[in-house]
Amino acid sequence: MSFLTFPLMVNSVLHSKRGLSLAELLVASAVMGIICLSFGTLAMSVQMANEYSQEKNLIGQHARIILQRIERTVQGAHATESFPGIVPITYYYSNYDFPQAIAVWDPEGTPMGSYPQVNELVIFAVDPDDPSQLLEIRSESDSSTAPGLTDETDWRTLVDTLIDSSDSDIVEISDMVRAGKAGANYYSTLRFTTRVVPTNADIAAARAGSIDWEDLNWATSIYSSKAGVRQVWCHFEWQLVPSSNVDQHSRLREQSVPFFGSSAIYYQVTK
Repeated sequence: MSFLTFPLMVNSVLHSKRGLSLAELLVASAVMGIICLSFGTLAMSVQMANEYSQEKNLIGQHARIILQRIERTVQGAHATESFPGIVPITYYYSNYDFPQAIAVWDPEGTPMGSYPQVNELVIFAVDPDDPSQLLEIRSESDSSTAPGLTDETDWRTLVDTLIDSSDSDIVEISDMVRAGKAGANYYSTLRFTTRVVPTNADIAAARAGSIDWEDLNWATSIYSSKAGVRQVWCHFEWQLVPSSNVDQHSRLREQSVPFFGSSAIYYQVTK
């Protein structure tokens, strides 16, 4: 190669290098836009998944606390033929009933008699003024006798009185219980159901001789000719949502999570 041709080759190489065309710039910009949009969508998806996971974890924690506290209290309940240990407290609106509270006879020591005093009760109830809140209520200073089993109005009055009393020991278990609106008021989705077997009517009939004692529906089939084991069973269910604002609960209905629990106590009755 001669030295005369070298400058010509350099000049040719330099002229072969050029910038991007407008079309290429537009394509590159579009590709970068798509990439940025994809990363943005991915980031939003990750954030939404993280928030959803946190809400579910929080709901699960509240559910476990509710279940554990109610089960533990019910299992330690004291029962007699006069008081079955567990009494649901029902609220009403029109033709609808809302058994959203329960009284459990759970004395810290030896019961004072065959029927509980108020200071021997543990009451689980939603706050009527804020039905998203589930409360555990005790009143150590109230030594009055608990209302009669069928005195529903007196039981509701007792709950309201204890909630408003400064002497009550109140623990907020959860503030995420879903509430629904009935008329002008909100009611909780918490429901308590109790069952006693054999029933009072069955035992009365067996004692009167119209039914054989051995033919009663004894719990776990434990009985003799003079006695038998009776079961008091409590079932409870509730729904939780990731908000304590009851005004938002209707909108969050699809996000509500249902939970169920049950517990039972056993005691002996004689013929």
